Amino acid sequence: MDQQLDRMLALLVEEIDRVESSRQQFGNVIRKIKDSLDLGRFPAITENTLETSFITKIEPTHLSGLKIAGIDGGLSRRSFRSIDILLTRGIAVIFSFGPDEGPAAEFYPDPFPSPRVTPVLYALQGNELDQIASLERTATELRVILSVLDEFHTDLILLDGSLLNHPRDRPPTASIGYEKFQETIALYKQLYRKARKSRTILVGIIKDSRSTRIVSILGEILPHVLRNPSFFEMMQDVDYRWLLRFSRDTDLLNTFLDEGERTFAFKYSSEVSHETSSLPEDLRDWAASIWVTYLKTARHDYPLRIEVFGNTDIDEPADRLNKALSAILPLSWQHTEYGLPSPIVEADTRARIGNNETQLIMNRLMALTGVRYSPVEKRRMRNPFGG
Repeated sequence: MDQQLDRMLALLVEEIDRVESSRQQFGNVIRKIKDSLDLGRFPAITENTLETSFITKIEPTHLSGLKIAGIDGGLSRRSFRSIDILLTRGIAVIFSFGPDEGPAAEFYPDPFPSPRVTPVLYALQGNELDQIASLERTATELRVILSVLDEFHTDLILLDGSLLNHPRDRPPTASIGYEKFQETIALYKQLYRKARKSRTILVGIIKDSRSTRIVSILGEILPHVLRNPSFFEMMQDVDYRWLLRFSRDTDLLNTFLDEGERTFAFKYSSEVSHETSSLPEDLRDWAASIWVTYLKTARHDYPLRIEVFGNTDIDEPADRLNKALSAILPLSWQHTEYGLPSPIVEADTRARIGNNETQLIMNRLMALTGVRYSPVEKRRMRNPFGG
């Protein structure tokens, strides 16, 4: 058994080494030619991009005088007898930057708000409950953003997550969760309308993106780019087609983006164009107003996927995008290995609902209902014979 496992692991190590070696070779080539990549040669691609340059350098701005909010939500789930309990919390951390001193912090609704308790009174399949829980958390975050837009004059709002639910997260029409989905979509539309009337720049920060849009575009343009003999010679030892088949955007971008560089920006709608049937029709125009790019904020961390809501009534989309990124850069320089903006870090810490807090709430629920025993755990968690 051990020898068989060792052989399997040895093969896996070989495959991992091959992938990492190919990825590094690929990155070394793209690093040399990235300034020469002109998307203007590909009209079908630039139809949905802000610019024709593949890479843009972002200059950090001074934060003095800016008010920037970070917003995040927390989620915890427990079962109480036959009822599923969802605990959600949304919080905004608002930093006001002075000329020299560190930022002054405000919090909405409170520095440590109590979680919202939502019972799910249906016997649901696991995936349905997952969708409802995720939508409940998203709705909580959106309500906080709407309140911040009303009550604070912020220059920038950073949301921990995407500015729009991906179409694949949409529950079936017959699902119990569809009503919650419609409620969440209504909150999104309310947010977009309010953001369009405001000078506040709305930004989504995705920490661990699994998107492959940049990879897909590289697959389209490289066969043409490599017609250049010098470029072909540099890439001839790299099986880039094989590599692109299973790489994510951040995997490849991390090999050639330098700190402070961003990729070209593309419309969110172009990323999901092949799934427009699952994107609600009244959201398609809004999705076309969201611009997506990747920014390398820390030397030893992966690039962040960043989504910016483009309010064309106020600024040109490119100006609005670069203005947001130039503020995000200095907010993300606290650690060379963790390039997340500090308002998001603070909001994440305060929004998280830990096991101790969850158990306190469940204990209180048991006391109020007169139940004197803990909810029975699943059998796999209480096997008296071990394993």
